[in-house]
Amino acid sequence: MKRIGKKVEELKYTKRPGAYAIIERKKDNKIAIATDGEYFFLGGGIEEGETETQALKRELIEESGYRIKNIKFFDKVKAWADGGDRGPLDVTATIYTAEFDKKVTEPIEKDHKILWIDPTEYKNKLYHEYQRYLLEEYIKIKGAKDEPTKHMEKLFNG
Repeated sequence: MKRIGKKVEELKYTKRPGAYAIIERKKDNKIAIATDGEYFFLGGGIEEGETETQALKRELIEESGYRIKNIKFFDKVKAWADGGDRGPLDVTATIYTAEFDKKVTEPIEKDHKILWIDPTEYKNKLYHEYQRYLLEEYIKIKGAKDEPTKHMEKLFNG
């Protein structure tokens, strides 16, 4: 498993397993991110007794008010991260791709605003280094999948 960031030896890190989603909107190839002044993937910490996908579904409802569908594993990384008020974190982040399904409630986390963005425009703007790394990987994979389509469009459309 890839480790992102550099450990500062004199700091005490708290272990923080988390589950996060790259929410895709197929019609325009945009993804949803959350902002509270900084930019993040939607998702968060896994609570005692939860599986990764249970935590992901709970976090998405709390942050967006939406259930999610088409959940697919994307990657898992470890990272040394700045947890803000939580202090230094030893993160294990499991990342999925998914889509919004039905809105089931108003978001609990009122300070989180959802933005639909072009991933290439935000790859250097995400707050956490590990999320920037994962978005870069996502862009590479999605770009590779789109290449045959772009190639065929060039052939048929000149």
